Amino acid sequence: MALRVKRIIDGRTYNTETATQLASWSSADSPDTARFPEHGGVLFQTRFGAYFVVQYDERQDPWDDNYEKLIPLEPEQAQRWAEKHCPVDVVEAVFGEMPEAGAAEAKLTLRMPEALRKRLVALAEARKQSLNAWIVRCLEGCAASAEKPARKRP
Repeated sequence: MALRVKRIIDGRTYNTETATQLASWSSADSPDTARFPEHGGVLFQTRFGAYFVVQYDERQDPWDDNYEKLIPLEPEQAQRWAEKHCPVDVVEAVFGEMPEAGAAEAKLTLRMPEALRKRLVALAEARKQSLNAWIVRCLEGCAASAEKPARKRP
């Protein structure tokens, strides 16, 4: 199903024709297809990194407001949607490899100027490390120095 949807929500444009389709889910993939008309959703990411999902329901009249919905999502919501509706390889292709259950890791989204990101990438590569590993080491160093008691001056 080719979805062509463009909506303005809270002053921002969401357009399936300019966004990248990341994942999809359809009841057609379900064994109950014979009992239920097709419904599902498609996850998109805009050129500027925002996520949204377009849900459709062929059980509704095409002129009904519930036939097709465009829903903006925060990154965490987009990941949860993909985890619920998509195979593991699709989720990890879009959101990166997930740690094994029980792993003591947390994911952090960080916004920074592109010029700084490029500098950090170059520094990490020079040390033959991934950007993530190098940033974690830098943060560990900053946290350690911040935890040291301040020296008293004479």
